[in-house]
Amino acid sequence: MELLQKPVRLLTNINKWIGLIALGLMFPAVFVFAVARTTGNPIIGDIELVQFVMVVLIMGSLSLSEATNTHISIGLFVDKFSPSIQRVMDFIAHLLTLAFCLLVCWAFLSHLKTQTSDLLGISYVPFKLFVIFGFLTWGLEALLKLVQDLKGEKSGAH
Repeated sequence: MELLQKPVRLLTNINKWIGLIALGLMFPAVFVFAVARTTGNPIIGDIELVQFVMVVLIMGSLSLSEATNTHISIGLFVDKFSPSIQRVMDFIAHLLTLAFCLLVCWAFLSHLKTQTSDLLGISYVPFKLFVIFGFLTWGLEALLKLVQDLKGEKSGAH
């Protein structure tokens, strides 16, 4: 288990720091953009820049939320079942998460064309690659949970 866990947690930490840097950049940027717009001097491309940073921020948080069990769960519904049913539901949820992440990675890899943003002409490719990385690490975290489920270890968010 540890053989799989160490590299996955390393990738999750890389994602976490990239997301935190994006968050740190986004706050002052949005402040500057808002002040500039309010004073009648809007910055061209400000919305595009914020959208790109949002992609990085969200993709950077996917695997971390899976690793720390801070993602959304339906505890009110699931907690009413017995622990054995909860474990089965957790296993199914982790399996579906892994399948979804792999599907998204495949979709982005198969459509990795050179496109640019309309206003600033920024290439989408680095951001698409980071989307793939974000979903891949989220899927790896779900795989860790699957292995824990199979070994009978507690991994759910209950």
